[in-house]
Amino acid sequence: MLCYGGRGPPYGGAINRILCTVELMLYTVLPPTPGAADPEAAKARGGEDAEGIRHCLPRQIRGGMDRLLDDGGELRLFFPDCLPLAAPFILFRLKRQGFSGCYVRATDRGLYVAARR
Repeated sequence: MLCYGGRGPPYGGAINRILCTVELMLYTVLPPTPGAADPEAAKARGGEDAEGIRHCLPRQIRGGMDRLLDDGGELRLFFPDCLPLAAPFILFRLKRQGFSGCYVRATDRGLYVAARR
């Protein structure tokens, strides 16, 4: 567990962003592990915002991104503190798992990911 997800790491902000990005890139290239989504981890990060975007830490995608789908078959995630360098890795994982309409948008606060089944 490298990323602190904006909870005040003992490192500086730039180092935390780099660690979060590296962790996200690693979890996207490693094969998914079986298991259910961890709702407690989502609540710890604030769960979903008003627009239904789920805030995730990189380790939450370890079991596969299909566990994070909403009822309509859409995936809308936000990875705080991650740099745009991780975007191609995220798109690789999404396409590998059969998602379509995938895109990643970089913001000052992190990466917004959208896709659908």
